[in-house]
Amino acid sequence: MKSALFNNTLMLLFLLVITGSAAAQIKPSALQLTQVKRGYGMFIHFGINTFNETEWSDGSLPVSSYNPTQPDCDQWIKTAKEAGFRYVILVTKHHDGFCLWNSQYTNYDVASSPVTTDVVGAVAKACKKYGIELGLYYSLWDRHEPTHNNPDPGVYVQYMKHQLTELLTKYGPICEVWFDGGWAKKDDDWKIPEVYAHIKKLQPNCLVTVNHTIGTREKIDKIQLPVDMQAGDPIRFYPVDFRTKDPNLARWDDPKIYSRNKENKYLILEHTLCLSDRWNWFQKKAMMPARGVDELEELFYWTTAHNNIIILNVPPGQDGKIRAHERNTILSLADRLGIRDGKAPLPSGYQNMAFNIPITATNSSPDKQFAPAKANDVSLETWWTAGDTRASLEMDLKPGSRFNRITIFEQSQDSSLADGFSTIRKFFVQQFSIEVFNNGAWSTVHMGDTIGACRIILLPEYCTASKIRLNILQASAVPSIAHFAVADTKSKGVRKISR
Repeated sequence: MKSALFNNTLMLLFLLVITGSAAAQIKPSALQLTQVKRGYGMFIHFGINTFNETEWSDGSLPVSSYNPTQPDCDQWIKTAKEAGFRYVILVTKHHDGFCLWNSQYTNYDVASSPVTTDVVGAVAKACKKYGIELGLYYSLWDRHEPTHNNPDPGVYVQYMKHQLTELLTKYGPICEVWFDGGWAKKDDDWKIPEVYAHIKKLQPNCLVTVNHTIGTREKIDKIQLPVDMQAGDPIRFYPVDFRTKDPNLARWDDPKIYSRNKENKYLILEHTLCLSDRWNWFQKKAMMPARGVDELEELFYWTTAHNNIIILNVPPGQDGKIRAHERNTILSLADRLGIRDGKAPLPSGYQNMAFNIPITATNSSPDKQFAPAKANDVSLETWWTAGDTRASLEMDLKPGSRFNRITIFEQSQDSSLADGFSTIRKFFVQQFSIEVFNNGAWSTVHMGDTIGACRIILLPEYCTASKIRLNILQASAVPSIAHFAVADTKSKGVRKISR
């Protein structure tokens, strides 16, 4: 019995080695590498929802409500170019079914509205003018089109193929097709292999994805979150060319190899992120703040690392233009990253000295899910929660560590706004300090008030230390820290692409 168990264990280890070795040989294709090189795109949500104070409408809003006073697609793409974006993804049809082009297959489109501008055509023209690549978002779910609910799913698939033919034959090269809404039917009813082949026939160099791409090993149609993705997890919608899981963030050690029908495939993750601090995709009438540049900078580094990419949503308002304060934010981010006007290569992040090093806290939540180690692990979607409004986090650095950059992400408490989708983030830290331990003594190198979503601290001179401590001195409620990082600014470089 012992011998058989031993032999079975050896065989299992052998199979794991062989499987891992085979996966290690899978590399991104030449076409996938063009996507990785693009790296940084602008998501553009614009449509009938923009004029109705909602994120998801049900296809019953009157066409007459779509009424931009002066749609300026040239301004959108000029802004994208100036802000260093390499491509845009335009929402051509959201779940409501309203189309931003003149489609001969529906009257629920711009051609039937008070403002008949072909938005897809105008954006395509501007992309060509400014040297920006164009991708298209198209919702599988259509809450207006009657054939969507036909008992024969092939009828609606034919409708989609007709519309995709319009989009892929009238507007020049399309770099990506981004499908969403796959939860509205059984996965197989979308006939993704048929639709994928149709797209590739029309535009062979167009990459395709379906949101919520990866399933769990227990149930393929259950959404796998990026924080839990493991190499070999099943590809839920197949075939596809890359992964999305709106709106979550990958782990720093994000795997790339996924499987379907015993075949492994290399899939990068295209992240989606809202510029708005309120997490709204479609613009509202009220002016809402943008995220801070510190947070956007750190999220850029995180989401574009290790062959992953990001599209940052910058939605035009009811006048058909990108709002000035949001334009200024993405231009400030471009200046911070050194990519203004798209003239410089995308930068890499800084080498984080704090990943998974020993960390302790003076007090913590009794729930082990929020233990101190969650503050410096490889995910931004896990966090440490203190046990009181005053607490400290202490990390043991390698002896003699030198650094001059500290980053802190505070985890928010979110509450919903009136549209039932957008949120307000609340942060609790009101005063904090940073101490370092060197030559047998602690010294304070920074005192601050709020942390907020993200705080980058650039020290005027290098610290040499074997320990670092974050002290939360005052908070309005029990706070949480999603990430605590230490780096040397000399470790920043040009973003590398793994081939």
